[in-house]
Formats: sequence, C-alpha cells, structure tokens
Amino acid sequence: MAEGIVLQNGGGGGASDELTATAANVLAGRTYVGADTEDEAGAGTMPDNGAMQRVLRAGENIPIPEGYHNGSGTVRAAPLAEQTPGNATAGDILRGKTTWSNGGRVDGSIPIIDTMGNGDGRGNNSPWFGIDGNNQTFWVELLHRVAYYTRSDGKPHVTIDAAALGNAIKEQVLQGARFSCQYGINVEGTIPTWHASGDIGGQKVIDAFQSTAFAGDYGVKGRGVFMRILGGVYTEPGTMWCFAPANTILPHNIREGVPILGTFGTMKDYAASCVPFDGAHFDGTHISGWASGSFRYPTTQTWKPLQVGDFGYTGISSQSPSSYNLTWAFTPTVHLGAFRRVRITAFIDIRNCQFVYRGGVRGYAAMSVSFMRIVGGNQGARIVHGAGAATGGFQQHDAGVYQFDIPVETFNEPVVIMVNADISQVQRIPQKDALVRAGVSRVELIA
Repeated sequence: MAEGIVLQNGGGGGASDELTATAANVLAGRTYVGADTEDEAGAGTMPDNGAMQRVLRAGENIPIPEGYHNGSGTVRAAPLAEQTPGNATAGDILRGKTTWSNGGRVDGSIPIIDTMGNGDGRGNNSPWFGIDGNNQTFWVELLHRVAYYTRSDGKPHVTIDAAALGNAIKEQVLQGARFSCQYGINVEGTIPTWHASGDIGGQKVIDAFQSTAFAGDYGVKGRGVFMRILGGVYTEPGTMWCFAPANTILPHNIREGVPILGTFGTMKDYAASCVPFDGAHFDGTHISGWASGSFRYPTTQTWKPLQVGDFGYTGISSQSPSSYNLTWAFTPTVHLGAFRRVRITAFIDIRNCQFVYRGGVRGYAAMSVSFMRIVGGNQGARIVHGAGAATGGFQQHDAGVYQFDIPVETFNEPVVIMVNADISQVQRIPQKDALVRAGVSRVELIA
C-alpha cells in the first residue's frame, strides 16, 4: 500500500521525499501529496470502477480493467441451458457422437452402416421390395431402416438377391419383349413368332415347316398325320390350324367310299371278285379291248385296220399328190380314274415334198388323239373324248412335233388311247428323194 501524508490546517508533517504514493495510486478526483508531488497537492488518476457486473458465455472472457473496484461487482457464467438451445435427440445424432442440447448431454443412437458389409457388398441387402403399379416404379425398403449409410468411395448402395427377380432366360421370352431376371436387367427375348400364312373362316393357319408332312403310326394312338413345326417358336395368337400340301389327296386317288382326312374316295375298287371275260365279251370295267378284228369308226360305219409302230414311205409320186391316214391304238385299255393327265408326244416328218391344191383346198398335215370306249357287239369303238392339232404349209425338209396334254380328272373308266395322223395332198419335188414319216414317240400317264 502506498503511504501518504494528508495536510492539515496548522501545518506540520513529513517531507514528500518520505512518501511513496503517486497519482496512479489515488482515486481520480481526489488530491494528495505524495512521492510525485514535491510536497505540493496533486490529483489522483486511479479509475474508480465501482461495482462491475458481467455475464460470460462459453468461450468468452473479459479483461479486468485497471483501477479501483469496490468489492461488490460480479462476473458469472451464463447457464448452460441458455447457451445450448436446441431440439436434437439421440435419434438425431450418429451413434458414437455426443452433443449438448438445452443444457444436457445427448449421446447419438443412429447406427452407421457400411453397405459393403464384410466386403461382399451385402451390408444393406434388403428382403423388402416390389413394384408400385400406380407410379410405375420399383421400390426397395432399406434393411436397417433409419440409419446412416456409408461406403468408402462415398457411394452407399442397397441390394436385393438377384434370384428374387426370377430365373427366366432370353430363350423363354418373345423377340421384341424385354424382361429382367437374376441374369440381367432389361434383356430382350429371342423366341421368334411363327406368323400365320392366312386363315380359313376367320381361324388363322400356319404353314408346316418346309411343307413337311407324312402319315405314320404313333404308338397306342394309332395311325395319323405328322406335320413338322419349328421348335422354340411362338405361334401367333388365334392360330387354329397347321397346313401342309397334300396334292394327291383327291377323290379319284382314294378307294371309293373310303374317307382320308375328310376326303371321300371315288376310285372304284377293281379288286372285287368279277367275271371280266365271258364268251369273247369284255365287261369294259376290268378288262377291255378286242379278241380279234379291228376298230370301227362310228362316223363311217366301216372297219379300219390298226397300224402299229412308226410309218415311213418313200415312194411318193412327183406327178400326182398322195394322202395318208394313219392310226395307232394302244391296248390293253387304261383306266383313267387313277390319273390326272395324259401326255402324248407324236411327230410327222415330211422331206422334199410339197402340199398341193386340189379342189380348191391346199394339202395339210394334222394329228389328233381320241379316247375310245369298247362297247362290244357290232358297235365297235365309240369316241368318248378327242383332242386334235392341225398344221399346214409344210415345206421341204420340214418336220412337226405334236404334244397333247389332256386333263382326265373327270374320267373314271377304261379307254383305248388312239392317235391319228392325217397327211393330205402331198407330192414329191422333182429330182428329190422324198420321205413321208409319222409316229408316236411317247405316252405318259400322269397321276
């Protein structure tokens, strides 16, 4: 403490050099004589801080000012609740983390989940998932519900078992359709669609693969028709039938009265017991022809002998024209019920000759085919069908080939096939070696 002498009226006292008080030791507004006044009265400079009052918050400090304090001031800390306002609870804070709220300590309870788990990536593998049909989304519930999900690369994830998406493969799904499964996401199917080729009565029809079909036995189910189809394809909706060509399933190819796949046969059964020949008479069904003699044309009512094989003649006059009428008949008879067409190839070969006029008509060459029914008795042969072709204007060294292609689906009887060549008013060119020749090259019965 500084020492000082207070001057009193009437004098007396110690000298200033014996004092230690200075202005800084005396309250401002007060006078004194001290070490720094040289025995004169001086004014104090010590601040009078009175009773300081301060409230400090966490982290704050207050400097204590120099000067006089009267001893009644206070410095106190603000209440912790006032300094830590908040509404956080344990469920708002990560597990292992701590905070203060409203003056109380709060220990966090939110679990921290590493979605990589044990390194297998299944740390957040959820059993709860599905399709939201209204929003067209796929949803997955998180396995640990409310938690803090993390991963070392900053990309936390959620998983489900791939097998839960199904086990379909692309070979089980239509081309153009896409699906997801345990093997992939948004995969396109590979099953092709077998489209219909048409319809019957509004019911769609597909074609048998490579038009393949055959009749065969199928175990205890018996005999039936097998039609080949493609494996691993999808048949167009509405398809009711499979078609394979069967061009020979025709009534005339099937025994009369026998149904095959809905087609009833009209071909007569000639294997039935019968008497085809009795007293030189043919029944005209199983056997026909003639025992002896020759055909008779119903137009002329005369008998005409048949010529067999090729005809060739070189003794043609150069002075007067000649005519030739040649006929070939093929026996025994042929039953046309089993055939669709008869094709006959024949020829006329005329060399170094010319056709001449007689009676205003120029010579010609023609061939024809007839089918003859043998009717027996004096009636001889009767034409049931004829087909002819004629040509004129043969010059020297000319030759003509004829081909008759005759449909016979409507015939269901035995006939004699007869071919006729008619060469009229032909004359040899003088000083030339002439030839007139005709014949039948081929007869084809086409089923």
